Amino acid sequence: MSIRSIGRTRIEQGGKKLKETKCDDFDDILEIIGSQGKFQKILLYGVLAPLTAAEPLFILNIIFMLFEPDHWCHVPGRDNLTDVETWKNLTIPMEVGPDGNSRYSQCLMYNSSGSSMQCQHGWEYDRTDYLETLPSFYNWVCDKSNFATDALTLAAAGNAIGCLFFGHAADKMGRRYVFFITLILNVIVRIISLFVAQSFNTFLALQFVIGTAFPVMYIAPCMIGAEISDKEYRAWIYSCTWMTWVFGMASLPLLAWLTRTWFFMGLVTSVPGILIFLYWFWVPESPRWLISRGRIQEAAVVIRRIAKVNGTSDKLSDQKLDSMLKTLVIQQDQCDRNVGVWTLFSSWRLAKNTILVTIAWAMNNLIYYGITLNATNLSGNQFVNFFILAIIEVPSGYFGGVLADKMGRRWTQVVFFMLCLVTCILAAIGSVHSHLHMLVIISIVIAKFAVTLTFLVVYMQAAEIFPTQLRTTGSGFASTVACATSIVAPYMIYLGKLNVSLPYMFLAVMSLAGMISSAFLPETLDQNLPETIEEAVKFGEGEKFWSFCPHSHKKENKEAKFTP
Repeated sequence: MSIRSIGRTRIEQGGKKLKETKCDDFDDILEIIGSQGKFQKILLYGVLAPLTAAEPLFILNIIFMLFEPDHWCHVPGRDNLTDVETWKNLTIPMEVGPDGNSRYSQCLMYNSSGSSMQCQHGWEYDRTDYLETLPSFYNWVCDKSNFATDALTLAAAGNAIGCLFFGHAADKMGRRYVFFITLILNVIVRIISLFVAQSFNTFLALQFVIGTAFPVMYIAPCMIGAEISDKEYRAWIYSCTWMTWVFGMASLPLLAWLTRTWFFMGLVTSVPGILIFLYWFWVPESPRWLISRGRIQEAAVVIRRIAKVNGTSDKLSDQKLDSMLKTLVIQQDQCDRNVGVWTLFSSWRLAKNTILVTIAWAMNNLIYYGITLNATNLSGNQFVNFFILAIIEVPSGYFGGVLADKMGRRWTQVVFFMLCLVTCILAAIGSVHSHLHMLVIISIVIAKFAVTLTFLVVYMQAAEIFPTQLRTTGSGFASTVACATSIVAPYMIYLGKLNVSLPYMFLAVMSLAGMISSAFLPETLDQNLPETIEEAVKFGEGEKFWSFCPHSHKKENKEAKFTP
């Protein structure tokens, strides 16, 4: 597959190489050593792709482990000749479910006088799909039905804190170190949590710790790949890693169906993650980040390593590389080193872009997370539903990269947020009419396609709008706010127990907010990554609202290709 996009300015004029050592930005160095070479391909296909395929296994497994199966009061006295349905009809009262239809009560039973009362002898569970889940094993139902929601909420709260802390740490300590720290928190602590679930408070605390690792664990290595590649290859990196994430997520329902118990599933999906630590010996630190911190000797080592693998070492002498790196360091404004979240609001334009990216990211996150959490509540086979909602992200990831390079990041966001809005409204209408259950499933599948596409694009925008020194801080801030808003997602889905249409109405409102915020973001299609805060302050200056790509693009260059 090839994605064409507008080319960049070359450092060769009239077919003649520049004789003087000149370096306007890091992309000039990449053009010499190779920005789509063997090193980038090994990093993408040998490291990032397997990594992102494994991550959903030990991040999203909790959704299946916390599934609450249908249940009813256990009433002693049923003999072997009485089938379950007959016994339920004799001992369990009927009630109106959240979809408006009648069902057996999940928390009430008849007493000896025929009046309803709370369950007195525990519960029985529908074991069609699972032998055991956490709620069925520890009876987290009825007056404890909020336990599963609380666990998901604490994990989301951990996301919010972790995004802010580790996002900033990635700009201070480096992308590589932070990635492996978050990997320890997610994989190792997840395994520990399986053995302490009987203590709910301890289990909750560990869910919070686990939550701090994501999404920085996903963002940091992808950021390294993006920062050593050119503009044309970045879109493919994000598309490819998203698609491999999808394949990992699509395997989850199969593993849940095969294991059928929460504990075994937790082990099967978490323990293999330990092997990822072997990547310590290959994953480099981002040379862009090293340069932004003034660590030019370490940056030179990484650059020479890339050049060696790409077979371009002869094109860049040590003297020329040293001169180019020193030029870049001089261009870095020394005051830029004292930066943090506050710097994102140091000017009107940077603050506006930060706020708009944050809103778009938050709405993407809330919709995506809400649809994913609700997958097991849709009518029909929950494993098939989850698989379909996962696999639909494959074409979404592909078209996300293509359309982002054709239509631009901004209009791709707007159009597909609008599609998500329409389909969520249709799902809300269909959910209260049982004969329209297929409309609900089809609408939600389309909504998942749309929000996955916009989610991919907002990752691109965040990586391309913020300057190098603030790239993970900016992404971390936006992701922190997004994670903070997603804390309400489990409770939003929990409202479906009262009325099945409420979650979809909330998702529709979020889609509208995302569409509006995306419309006012600057276009980042094929732009040079801003290296300094000064460049970020000017980013998007003079761009017209109805333009499909910045005016400067139309003046420039030839068409370039990338090859996967």
